[in-house]
Amino acid sequence: MGRPNRIQFAGACYHIMLQGNNHRDVFLNTQDRRYFLMLLRGYRERCELKVYAYCLLNSYVHLLLETSQPNLSRVMQGFNTSYTKYFNQAHNTAGHVFQGRYKALLVDKENYLLELTRYIHLAPVREGMQEKPWRYQWSSCPAYIESETKESLVDSEQVLRHFARGRLKQSVRYLQYIKEGLATAKTPEELPRISNLFIGGKEFVQDVAKKSGTAIPVADEGQGAAAAQAILTEVMDKHGVDGERLFGRVQWREVATVRKTAIYRIWKEAGLGVTEISRMFNRTPSAVSQLIRSIETSKVSKN
Repeated sequence: MGRPNRIQFAGACYHIMLQGNNHRDVFLNTQDRRYFLMLLRGYRERCELKVYAYCLLNSYVHLLLETSQPNLSRVMQGFNTSYTKYFNQAHNTAGHVFQGRYKALLVDKENYLLELTRYIHLAPVREGMQEKPWRYQWSSCPAYIESETKESLVDSEQVLRHFARGRLKQSVRYLQYIKEGLATAKTPEELPRISNLFIGGKEFVQDVAKKSGTAIPVADEGQGAAAAQAILTEVMDKHGVDGERLFGRVQWREVATVRKTAIYRIWKEAGLGVTEISRMFNRTPSAVSQLIRSIETSKVSKN
């Protein structure tokens, strides 16, 4: 089965995640990061993008972009090709820099843009790279707390207007907003997801279907719960594992493997969100997210 086409339309907002091939670093020095941002600036201007947030980690990149045209695939293909060509020439290497297909979640920007910028800006904290993310120079966080607009790459106005009218008050209050998020940065509450394609609720998905002309089936919660229960029953019967061990804290390899399979299938096939699954298995949302990400990464590596 081929990969589904990207959902694209004018004004679409995406949370994009790029990961280094085989978990290798995509930035080896400061020049690499500067080139990446220079490239992003060029595509922003040429393709009329809005860059709401970004964060460059060692082997991972977060981007929060809005497209003025239905052209995300073309933009990202050109961007990834250009950076890969630069990286291989600069470091005398060959092959892919980024792993597999980039991940892009459509974002309900009217309800979750503010929260998602904080999630992205707190990434250095979650990675143990910087305890004060407003001082991390390779993210857009410093641009949000400037007392006046200096960084032309970042479109911060739509987010900052939630806090005040004047730029000085906006920057002070956004900094406080970031500091408030530090307490839960390493175990963040997951934003609402549907089918691992959308950050938002069912009404947002239905609106996307109208704008993009794409048929997007949305299962109701009852169907998702029923599908999850059917998967659990099938997995437990097949592997001879009872519910007490599956949902408990037993870390035996055999049980852990079955648990991992069940969690991934429920997320993939039943369409339940990370938060729902974490409650079901008595785990943190971040632990469930990491487990799902590890399986997705493994699948990409084998393809």
